[in-house]
Amino acid sequence: MRILTLLFLFLSNPLFASFQMNVRMQQSYTHIINLEFEAANKLLHIEQIEHPDNGILVLHQNYIDFLTILIGEEKAFFSTAKDLKSDRIDFMQDGDDSSPYYLYAQAEVHLQWAFARIKFEEYLTAAYEIQKAYSLLEKNQEQFPDFKLNIKGLGLLHTLVGAIPEKYQWIVSLVGMEGSVELGLSELKSLLKDEDMEMYHSEVIFLTAFLQLNMTNDEIAYKQLLDDIGSKYSDNYLLNFAAARLSHALGENDLCVKVLENRPVTEGRYPFYYLDYLQAMSYLYTLDYEKSEMYFNRFLKGFKGNNYIKSAYQKLAWISFLQGEDNNYFELVKAKGIASIDEDKVALKEANSAIKNKYHTHSWLLRTRLLYDGGYYDEALLEISSVKILKKYSGFYDEYWYRLARIKSKLNYEDVVVITNYQKSYDLGIADNQSTSYYAPMSALQIGLIYEKQDKLKQAKIYFEKCLSFSDFDYERGIHQKAKVGLVRVTN
Repeated sequence: MRILTLLFLFLSNPLFASFQMNVRMQQSYTHIINLEFEAANKLLHIEQIEHPDNGILVLHQNYIDFLTILIGEEKAFFSTAKDLKSDRIDFMQDGDDSSPYYLYAQAEVHLQWAFARIKFEEYLTAAYEIQKAYSLLEKNQEQFPDFKLNIKGLGLLHTLVGAIPEKYQWIVSLVGMEGSVELGLSELKSLLKDEDMEMYHSEVIFLTAFLQLNMTNDEIAYKQLLDDIGSKYSDNYLLNFAAARLSHALGENDLCVKVLENRPVTEGRYPFYYLDYLQAMSYLYTLDYEKSEMYFNRFLKGFKGNNYIKSAYQKLAWISFLQGEDNNYFELVKAKGIASIDEDKVALKEANSAIKNKYHTHSWLLRTRLLYDGGYYDEALLEISSVKILKKYSGFYDEYWYRLARIKSKLNYEDVVVITNYQKSYDLGIADNQSTSYYAPMSALQIGLIYEKQDKLKQAKIYFEKCLSFSDFDYERGIHQKAKVGLVRVTN
């Protein structure tokens, strides 16, 4: 069907495409960002008949494919849809180069496909597409400095480029890419205050929240983004996802539960099954095993992608363990899904260990972890303190000191107390050079962040570098990313 659509476009006007962001295209965009693809496609079909030369039509078709890949993660769809990219770019290149949408639309298609390819680990092509998008947007900004949509893409790219550590900056300099996390985020946030960009508010706030959560540790910014979203999370899946992630990062699990329980109705929208996974996790943090198990199973039944499958089965194994039940969930962790993202890699490693040597941890530590992750810090401290004899945590001392430090940090204990507990976890990790747990590198990261907050930048730099000196540990990618960004901040 898509190939026939493109052929129709080319045959109708093979030489010259216009770029008309008319009312119908504005409406289709709004439907797309709300994941109402069926409603959007109806409008695109009418536009195809009435204005087959409209380049915005092709851009919006690409938007639908991109979001379908990003959310659904279906390999078969990705493999089919990616063959359409070059035809879409060719169509746009034959368009009206006096329009500010001419270069912008091409850049958007490149950028969307870069992120789609990253999802399926096609990194080399994605790197080329990111560089191409950057080049096109920079050129468009020169030609049309008042065209505000340029800032949407440039803000994203400037943030990503700015997260690259200084010693690797020469690579991006070779292709002329520059930026910083602060610059990129400020550009995106400027659009949130711009009344002329109201139509793009949901997309921009989604991008800003994603970058803010992954590149910074700024709780003030998280709260501001949550305020910007307000109650709109009940009308838009992307904003629901953003609000859930932001509230979780702030340790406000009750709000996270409320957000997810009040997500938009599914009728007429592309299914966003990952929200079921998040809802299952939010119930697990309250130790509500029954509801959590129900939503994990709902996610596993509906989702056709591969990510978070192993993690979901791992959490079901935890629920059974905490309820004193035997299960075969660790076998399913091994058999289902793939181990591409950190959560699934950790789940697979734990499953291999559990199958080889019966699953072993302290239920107190596991409950402590869940309560802490939900932001229930007083309850977590009571749980970890319920065992009066420390030797009962034998074999898990690095985790014990790490979790105690995390809890005390959130409960505003003095920095010296928190650092001392992190240091104990770090030292135990260094002593055990066979360990692949994240407690030591994460402790180094947290000490670095505390020193940075105290404006002791030399000490912060030392601990960020200590964090980066670890390798082959759980959640390495995410922890290293924050250490790299921290190192850039304190070095510059």
